[in-house]
Amino acid sequence: MAPLVNIGFWGDVTSSMDWCEENYEWTPYIAEFFNSWSSLAMVLLGEACARMNPTGNPAFTLLGRSITVVGIGSWLFHATLKYSMQMTDELPMLWAVSVACYTMLTTQYNVNRSALKWGLSSWIFFISLLTAGFSGKIQFFLFQANFNILTYVMAYLCWRAKRDLENAQMRHVAKLFSAGIKWYAIAGIVWLIDTNLCTYINGRGANSVLPFNMQLHAWWHVLASFGLIYLVVLMMGHYCLVKDVPFKLRYICGVFPYIYTH
Repeated sequence: MAPLVNIGFWGDVTSSMDWCEENYEWTPYIAEFFNSWSSLAMVLLGEACARMNPTGNPAFTLLGRSITVVGIGSWLFHATLKYSMQMTDELPMLWAVSVACYTMLTTQYNVNRSALKWGLSSWIFFISLLTAGFSGKIQFFLFQANFNILTYVMAYLCWRAKRDLENAQMRHVAKLFSAGIKWYAIAGIVWLIDTNLCTYINGRGANSVLPFNMQLHAWWHVLASFGLIYLVVLMMGHYCLVKDVPFKLRYICGVFPYIYTH
């Protein structure tokens, strides 16, 4: 938790979380400068997913747009540290992962799409109301519990996709799973360090072992987005495999994967 050192344009902090970055250090109009601008990594990822969707499945476009909304909400949250803006960050995260779950479940299983859509939507709507209606530790638990459960479901579904791609002799595509999980795991470790060890890494006071703040939460945004690139492209490749759509995997600068159909 970062103490409120300066009072900026948005006034007192009302969000349930105040991250390790010092508030209003660079400008009076942005509470957490690095945490705000690093959120644009998610906007870029979301727009890339939405615009570079060769599958023909509109669910991937919706997934991309929902990630874009997460990035915009994250920018607003970190820029203001207001509770209302915190909801524009956290609630879209629930919506985005639910869209991903729907996309993967309907790809891998013969399910009733209408029933799954309404059931998943109703649950997320209910959890969104509860999350927005509480504050403090209760709010934190409600959001983290539901988001992490859906994230673990997605990890399992992506593992199944990897297995199917391996069985289809597409190991080069299946490797996207391990790459995505690796980057997402690194991002998670960075998030935990920033959240739990702020006093020792914030570059301020006698307890800090570092002479400067490494802005680890900002790196979480970038690293998590980087991991998601691999996992979303894995999902697209698996969808094309299931639907018998020929495709090829390519990389931009040898780092950023994408697929195209032919």
